[in-house]
Amino acid sequence: MIKGFIFDIDGTLLDSMHVWSDADEIFVTRHGGVYTPELSFCIRSMTFEGAADYIRTSCGFDMPLADIVAEITDIVRRKYEEEIPPRPFVTETVNALYERHIPMCAATSNTRELCLPALSRTGLLDRLGFVLTCDELGVNKDDPVVFLTAANRLGLDVPETAVVEDAPHAAATSKGAGFFTIGVDSGCFGDFERLKDCTDMRITHFDELLTLI
Repeated sequence: MIKGFIFDIDGTLLDSMHVWSDADEIFVTRHGGVYTPELSFCIRSMTFEGAADYIRTSCGFDMPLADIVAEITDIVRRKYEEEIPPRPFVTETVNALYERHIPMCAATSNTRELCLPALSRTGLLDRLGFVLTCDELGVNKDDPVVFLTAANRLGLDVPETAVVEDAPHAAATSKGAGFFTIGVDSGCFGDFERLKDCTDMRITHFDELLTLI
């Protein structure tokens, strides 16, 4: 039986994936570069600084990395603070899990600066025990230490912990480390089909999680 959950944030708890590709396009074209959707596809699994460095290198921008990070952050900050909603059925499901005293946390490749205001505004932050960010851990989600650290802080063993992810690379890492791994359809990049090969189950609606407890 599953005793706790580790949730991804972007594309899983929050309907925010389009914001990132929009920000990539705005930034690249603002500085005279040529944007293609493949750029956003390539950087989606990276940490924030890693993605900014990839943009700088691939587009040939002669800019300090810190300036790129700051500008992209400014582009998306308002969206997170004011607009981004939860994914369908997320609020209802997280509230139900909370009422059943199921331990929950979030692990994200996003920054704390961006995701916490959105989680707070939508009421999700109060339901989560804590939020881990890849930048703070110094790894990305190709490294199982993200999920192992989260499970340890939840006080749970790996096999009794479910990881809910929309990105195939992160789901593969979770499943490889022994977690019960659930793929969720974010509607982005056609990943739902790819999740079939690296998850224990896939869901299209968040309330399907309630059947696991």
